[in-house]
Amino acid sequence: MVTSIVPGEPVLVHLIPSSRELRSDMGRIEDCDLWWFRELYSILAAFADAPENTIARIGGGVSVPDDQAEDLDHFRGCILAKYPDARDLAVMKVVEEVDAILERRSLGGEAFEEGFWTNQGFREHPDWKAIRGRARSFLLR
Repeated sequence: MVTSIVPGEPVLVHLIPSSRELRSDMGRIEDCDLWWFRELYSILAAFADAPENTIARIGGGVSVPDDQAEDLDHFRGCILAKYPDARDLAVMKVVEEVDAILERRSLGGEAFEEGFWTNQGFREHPDWKAIRGRARSFLLR
């Protein structure tokens, strides 16, 4: 379980999936691959948290949106390459929704915007607010 405490905001509690939960949904995820799912939950928690907390935790010198989006896409790809049926898991559905927004905003995407990929964009851009909302809704379900 991961807990984020933000002064003046409700406490977010993010349940990391247990191997039993994923096995019951998928029936065949190997123990050595469970960390991929935990990483997805961690990234979603970073997206759900207040941007200033995430930026401070990851480091002000890092482009948080770039770093986290790249990791999200990487772990999503690893999971789907080995477990194509994982596409039906709730976590993968929210990751797909978030990844679709990030893809549109990526270089070569239909709505590329350089400012979106800055820490300032991570704080203020409406699409990041939408991503935060999706991540929070999923984690608080």
